[in-house]
Amino acid sequence: MSDHAYDISYLLDSKTATVEVPQLQIVKTTPPPVPTAASLAAVQDAMACELMLADAAHEALIQQYLRMSGQAFRGVTGK
Repeated sequence: MSDHAYDISYLLDSKTATVEVPQLQIVKTTPPPVPTAASLAAVQDAMACELMLADAAHEALIQQYLRMSGQAFRGVTGK
């Protein structure tokens, strides 16, 4: 290999790169409003309704799984 492959003098002679970084400013903001009891109750009510719907769908999936696994089990054992 030649000595030119290890020559880094061109790096020493080059100018270093500078990056301009914008000045960051801290801006105070107002905190988000605290929900009132009425709006909190409405949110809790909506979540309860969603959970009840999810419960019904979950129960239907469990029943479907039990039906399918029971048929598969009977098919494997030959009963």
